[in-house]
Amino acid sequence: MENLIKVKNELPKGKTATRNYKYEIICFNRLGKEIRISPKANVSINKPGFKTEFFCETVNVVIGIGKDHTADLIMSKAAWFELLNGAEIHITTTKEFNSKYLFKMKEDE
Repeated sequence: MENLIKVKNELPKGKTATRNYKYEIICFNRLGKEIRISPKANVSINKPGFKTEFFCETVNVVIGIGKDHTADLIMSKAAWFELLNGAEIHITTTKEFNSKYLFKMKEDE
């Protein structure tokens, strides 16, 4: 069996948890390609309790933000291989998202 690295949640005294991690790391590697996320990229702001569960191996990049914050970029291992092989990356802007999904939904009502 592989030597898995179990992730343990640690919370410094006096801090409040913002997320819970539950996974095991198979190994570490480099991302291998630069990903640029436009400031115009569409974001969704979610209520507490938001969850994502994968049913395949994943690749996770932890991005430090300031002194006390992080973000996670998570993708399937298959998507990561596509990235490494030069597949085109497309980031949906808020304008594109609105015209493609939100405005269309209003028209269909």
